[in-house]
Amino acid sequence: MREKEKSTSVIFVRHGQADFPHDRLYCDEREDPGLAPAGKLQAEAAAELLANEHLDILIASPMRRTQMTAEAIVRKTQVTMTTDPRLKERPFGIWDGLYFDDIARDYPEGFKAWKINPVEFVPEGGETIRDHHLRILSALNDHLRAHEGETIVITAHVGPIRMCICDALAIPLENYRQLSVDYGSLTRINYGRRQNNLIYLNRQ
Repeated sequence: MREKEKSTSVIFVRHGQADFPHDRLYCDEREDPGLAPAGKLQAEAAAELLANEHLDILIASPMRRTQMTAEAIVRKTQVTMTTDPRLKERPFGIWDGLYFDDIARDYPEGFKAWKINPVEFVPEGGETIRDHHLRILSALNDHLRAHEGETIVITAHVGPIRMCICDALAIPLENYRQLSVDYGSLTRINYGRRQNNLIYLNRQ
């Protein structure tokens, strides 16, 4: 009988809805919004889904919205929590903190280029998708090595979670925006030596 390969399970949790306008880019270097009332309920719901899981470690982005989501999970499960700044969302340089209408008005060519090719275009001072991808994978791979065979919870943002899914399933980065990762949702991937298996996506 073939021995089943032991995998490392990662449960990605997107933070709950933040107390921040939905049509404005975050500026995490200057602002650090917490969860809105709806986001707190989403965080509690995510924690409830994890209540009966055996969890070995929780690793969170340092931003308040991810920390508050992670803390809800810790209260429910008593899992040990740590923080990794590499799990932060992608910065957009000179666009950080702007409303989308402002970007379309003040940077019309850049806004058009971003909509046409979000992978290749980056605003001045921003991080490219490919660099963002490499940063997130650096963090993920370190934690996979450190916790081989365990169950890891990673509480992060939509961009980093999409980067991890694309990498695990060999999805081209050009298609990253086709992945739905809703507020407070859970996505589970089992990482093996030869292949990775998506167990569930966007669970709520």
